Amino acid sequence: MDPQQQLNKDAKLCTRWALGLTFLFVLLFPGVMFLTGYQYTLSFFKGWTYLAFGWLIIAGICIIVGPVMEFVREKKDRDTV
Repeated sequence: MDPQQQLNKDAKLCTRWALGLTFLFVLLFPGVMFLTGYQYTLSFFKGWTYLAFGWLIIAGICIIVGPVMEFVREKKDRDTV
C-alpha cells in the first residue's frame, strides 16, 4: 500500500475514534446523568477529575514513547541490514 494512502486511512480512523470518544465522555455520559437527575457529589467530581488527568497522562506517555520506540526499531532494523 502506498504510504500516503495508509496515512490517510490511519488519519480517518484516528479522527473517528477521537470524535466518538469525545461524544461519549463529554456529551453522552454526563448528559445521561444530568437527565436522570443524578446529584453530583464532591467525591464523584474528584473521581471524574482524577480519571481525566489519568487519561491525559497515559495519552501523553503514549504520544511521547510511541514515536521514540518506532524510531529506535527502524534504526535498529537499518543497522542490521
